[in-house]
Amino acid sequence: MLWTRVEKTEGWGVEGHKIVAQLAWNRLSAHSKQISKSLMGTMSMADIAPVPDTYRSTSEGKWSAGCHYYDLPRVKTFSMEYCTSYCVVKSVKNYTKLLVDEAKQNTACNWANGVEPCALSFLVHYVGDIHQPLHVSYGDDKGGNAVKVKFFDKSTNLHSVWDNDIIQKWTKGVDAAVSQLEDYIDKNPEVVQQYLNDTDPEDWGSESFGYVMSTVYDFDGIISYRSPHKQKQDPYLGEQYYDRNLPIVQQRLIAGGVRLGLLLDTIFSS
Repeated sequence: MLWTRVEKTEGWGVEGHKIVAQLAWNRLSAHSKQISKSLMGTMSMADIAPVPDTYRSTSEGKWSAGCHYYDLPRVKTFSMEYCTSYCVVKSVKNYTKLLVDEAKQNTACNWANGVEPCALSFLVHYVGDIHQPLHVSYGDDKGGNAVKVKFFDKSTNLHSVWDNDIIQKWTKGVDAAVSQLEDYIDKNPEVVQQYLNDTDPEDWGSESFGYVMSTVYDFDGIISYRSPHKQKQDPYLGEQYYDRNLPIVQQRLIAGGVRLGLLLDTIFSS
């Protein structure tokens, strides 16, 4: 088998978002690519994937911060009851509907700094976000941002480990990562089909939360993954943690990419 969030809102780092977007692009029909190009202008799908993080860091985009994640209390079962006005699950559903309307207009998006990204950019981004486990996680530690850890020789936080550090240790760039994941996709069609069989964003969020419950906070006995984020010493996350969770990171990238491709084909075919 195979194998830069600011505060608590940047799901996957730039590399992760671009990987998901490129995997999706590779699966699109010619018709969907044509419509996407009319919306993206000179940008590629990988280019537009990180844009909502830049936008939410502007004064104009602060309102969108809560769209990138779903904070839950320390419950043992995923539920939508804690998602009020904004959360990443509702964001995927909302921008799916908005993209249907924008695609009909067939007008290129404005990519100037501070301008609200178009629905395609938001949707590409949020499908990436919802597949990063710490974007459907505990609110009391800001999705792992408040959990200080040492990843090999680097002092960081748990969220950054899942956003950036595991991916950057594994791969030498987006193209290399996509190539390796595409090889896995080609050799394991039954696994990919299982992802494609589930088109409900609530299930995607539940999957991410399942990893939060089962492995993300398992620091090899230093603290229990069910414990509060305050600890006497920063957990050391080394080879054992990396080897256990790299396959999960890769599978979440694959799931996000193939599901996004199917979602866009469905939208544009209508």
